[in-house]
Amino acid sequence: MRRIISSIIMLSLITMISSRPGKAADAPGGKILIVHSYDRNFAWTADIHDALERMLSRRRIELRTVFMDANINRDEESLTAAGQKAAEMMRSFRPDVVIASDDDAQQYFAARFAGDSSAPALVFCGVNQDPARYGYPAFNVTGVVEKLAWSESLKLLRRLCPDVRRVAVLLDSRSSSLAAVGSMRASTPADIEAEWIIVDTYEKWRKLIDASGSTHDALAITTCHGLTDAEGRIVPGPEVMHWTREHAGLPSVGFFDYTVADGALCGVIQTGFEHGTLAAGMALRILDGERAGDIPIVSTTQGLTMFNLKVARKLRIDIPEDLLQEAAALVE
Repeated sequence: MRRIISSIIMLSLITMISSRPGKAADAPGGKILIVHSYDRNFAWTADIHDALERMLSRRRIELRTVFMDANINRDEESLTAAGQKAAEMMRSFRPDVVIASDDDAQQYFAARFAGDSSAPALVFCGVNQDPARYGYPAFNVTGVVEKLAWSESLKLLRRLCPDVRRVAVLLDSRSSSLAAVGSMRASTPADIEAEWIIVDTYEKWRKLIDASGSTHDALAITTCHGLTDAEGRIVPGPEVMHWTREHAGLPSVGFFDYTVADGALCGVIQTGFEHGTLAAGMALRILDGERAGDIPIVSTTQGLTMFNLKVARKLRIDIPEDLLQEAAALVE
């Protein structure tokens, strides 16, 4: 089901993003190294990588990929070793462009090469922190900042549930999750009472969901991929969301396609496909001769409306026809 939804979203994004004429398939290629913070099976990373491969396959480009698995191995030693592995790959492969996705790939790998005249051009995507934290922009760096459509998603939710006032915002404690809080606070409507709740364990998450009906009107689910079980193992995000879908009695918003697909009611979502498509487009422009630092960093993305009809039926919420017509994807 998620792959069908992703395909629909991908088609929407191709229409909106890929209208710029491309070079012919026999145009000069190049070498690109892709460094992902997370593992290949994480939905966000998988979608970024699929979009990169789709866009870059139009040219004769030699690709190498490193997955740092930072969502699985969170200790400092593992993250440092993963960043070193990526740096060693870069030195041996000698790419023309490096594409680095999400914050850990910047912190533990790419940031050290910003402004380095001996380093390749860098394109980042999926970055939550202020790019300045990593020394961006620089003459050899451009990329895509990840910005949650918080106020837009709240407006969408209130078109379905006008009485929503008290919102519990749930997030895990990863640095990329915490980075979004500042901009969300700044864009919270004056009549919304939002409470940001950091959750580290699956047990605490379930207790909060069970109790939320007496304290809040709605849930906002930012991230849930860093929760651990009683043995300290990471609980898969889809498992967390499937449990949430079955047990939450409140309407919820999500900010990524997989969050809504797995159990949130609705959201104005961004996707890994969009970040990957934009990053690949920047990389191709660099291969065609543009300097990375002359390509503006993108800090806002398109945002697509998405509804989970199964959740709407469970909560007995009717979605008006005009809203259904606005949606880029519907989950049945």
